[in-house]
Parts: sequence; C-alpha cells; structure tokens
Amino acid sequence: MLGREGRYKPQTSPPQLFLFGKIRSVYPTAKLNHPILTDRTIRFADIAIIIDGLDKKEVKLDVEYDGFKEHKNRKKQDRERDLELARAGWETIRINKKNLASAFKLIEMAIHRFSD
Repeated sequence: MLGREGRYKPQTSPPQLFLFGKIRSVYPTAKLNHPILTDRTIRFADIAIIIDGLDKKEVKLDVEYDGFKEHKNRKKQDRERDLELARAGWETIRINKKNLASAFKLIEMAIHRFSD
C-alpha cells in the first residue's frame, strides 16, 4: 500500500494495534511499523523493541503478529524474512492468537538471549 508521498506504508491490523498498545505500556520506546534496512531491502517490523544495553549489546526485537489468514501459506517466506532480519542484527518473535497470552514471556526470553 502506498502512502501520500508515494512510499510503501504497511497495513496494520486491529490485533497488531492491540498488541502494540500492550507492548508500549511496558516498553515505551516500542515503535509500530519500524523500517529496518537489511542486506536485501527495507523491511518493516510490526512492532520494534530496541533496548540499549548499557554494559551489554543492543537488543533489537521485531515482534510480528501473524494473522491466520494472512500467514497460512507464508511459512517459507516468513522464515526467509526472519533470517534476513537476523543478518541485520534483529531477532523476530512471531505472535498469533494461539500464543498471544505468552507474548511478554516470549519477549523477555528473547531479551535474555541477547544478554547472554
């Protein structure tokens, strides 16, 4: 989808907005549809969490909300995208309606992996 300036503007679903609101209440610097430059293109994180590690390395998380209908047949493309983001220093966390209740636990686990 193109925005007013002719640039790509990612679409945001109601579940993404709900999740963003919850995440932003804990991580106030979280960003919605944050652009990420990779070795191939510019990708957009549904929800980006960037935490500056004072004595550790920077934590960069891409929290993706996967709606069933939109991602039903996209497992291979999603995996390739996740690997592309990993090369750019990002970890992707995939959230859907089945694991939504565990979103903060998954985020905390990813932050601890970065910290090790």
